[in-house]
Amino acid sequence: MAQAKKYVVLADIESVRVPFAAFAAALDELSRLGEIAGCKFYGYSAKRTKDYGPFIQENAYDALSALPRKRKGKLDLRQVIDAARLAQFPNIDGFFLIYGSGDITPLIAYLKAYGKDVIAGVIEPDKNSVLCNKIITLDTNATVQKVLESGYRKTAAPAQKAKVAAPKPVQKAEPAPAPAPAPAPAAEPAPAPAPAADTSADDAAINLILQQLNEMANK
Repeated sequence: MAQAKKYVVLADIESVRVPFAAFAAALDELSRLGEIAGCKFYGYSAKRTKDYGPFIQENAYDALSALPRKRKGKLDLRQVIDAARLAQFPNIDGFFLIYGSGDITPLIAYLKAYGKDVIAGVIEPDKNSVLCNKIITLDTNATVQKVLESGYRKTAAPAQKAKVAAPKPVQKAEPAPAPAPAPAPAAEPAPAPAPAADTSADDAAINLILQQLNEMANK
């Protein structure tokens, strides 16, 4: 009996914001193709993507917070680097990628050059996903959380804590007015704000890495 393929999931849940139910449904479909060796999340936020929290904690998966200068929806440099690095491992047969907007066709070609399956998790097909071995559509209307029977533990939705009305503050007698303070010396003018960080730095780094991967794949 042929051994099941092993897939690594690299999900940028900041760039592609879908509820955990949609992600879990995609994992359920991915499990029909093979085993999931691990998951890594990029742009996790305890506020914006808190519904992923129980799943990440129970399975001890890596969840990286958002980059400070990353623009909304753009590719995550760390995801590109991790995919290229993990392609060197012979025990990994493929990747399931949920990625931001941008051209990752060189990365897809690089992974395929190492004999890896590349599966895209997208809301709608794009120029990257059409080059992948398979596309799994992320159903943004998914409501049922389907979790793999093996390799995962089903997580229940966190219970909402009942809100307790705050006690009304006790009114205290107002103290006698203090004598007017002496006028303070004029404050020095505030320094001019520092120029905003160049948000193109990460894009330039990603483009350089993708260019190098493209050259390596074509050799």
